[in-house]
Amino acid sequence: MVSIDSIYERARKGQPLDDVCIIDSHSHIGSYHAFNAPHSDAEGMLESMDALGVDRVMITAHASIGPDFVYGNNLVIAALQKYPDRFWGYATLNPHYPGDLLSELDRCFAVPGMMGIKLHPSCHEVAIEHENYRPVYEYANQNHCPVLIHTWGVGQIQAIGRLAGQYPDIPFLIGHFGGDIAGMEESIRIINQHTHVYGDLALSIVREGNVEWLVENVGSGKVLYASDMPFFDPRSAFGRVALSKLTYEQKLDVFGLNMKRILGL
Repeated sequence: MVSIDSIYERARKGQPLDDVCIIDSHSHIGSYHAFNAPHSDAEGMLESMDALGVDRVMITAHASIGPDFVYGNNLVIAALQKYPDRFWGYATLNPHYPGDLLSELDRCFAVPGMMGIKLHPSCHEVAIEHENYRPVYEYANQNHCPVLIHTWGVGQIQAIGRLAGQYPDIPFLIGHFGGDIAGMEESIRIINQHTHVYGDLALSIVREGNVEWLVENVGSGKVLYASDMPFFDPRSAFGRVALSKLTYEQKLDVFGLNMKRILGL
């Protein structure tokens, strides 16, 4: 018999979890070029956050993983400055502009609330271990800065495993927990090999029991709540954790305490 905790009870009733630390570790902001993403500005996202009781969302702009990473970072900076108590930011880098990467990092991290780096090797069509990324990894390693990497498939997860061996002071966040099922299985293996590698729950392939399976295999301390909002409606990702069979303490880890520890808060 599964014990029903207060998180489960309130989520079933549609009540926000106002007394639970909830940090969405992987979200976006702004319009997306491929389809309509409603409520994609900061105000629209705040409505969804308040309805669920989400304290903070860590954002990277859709524009940054697409046509203009500087413009996208400006959107993130604007949200951090307007709502400093609700948003944290990722500085997103495009490796096709190697001469601009370090100056862009300095510019972004001069802004309070910029907490991590986002890389999207699929959209930018550059391999995770490409030499143009090296200055970014060195910067992150020196500053103990989390790096969120969009991942899909076994090959990209294996690349993160090799990088984790080279950069012990980077908390590596595996976006989408590896994407497909084989990627998830490989993520489990890599996460269990490295104390500083984590997986996020912005799952693109969703099957019943995914959350419980991942926590069972890597522990609740290595799994991060993430919704991919406004690319996806955040309520489904929220419900997968809140209504899961995890214990109350495990839900606290996943929802926000793990991210607080990664950020040293």
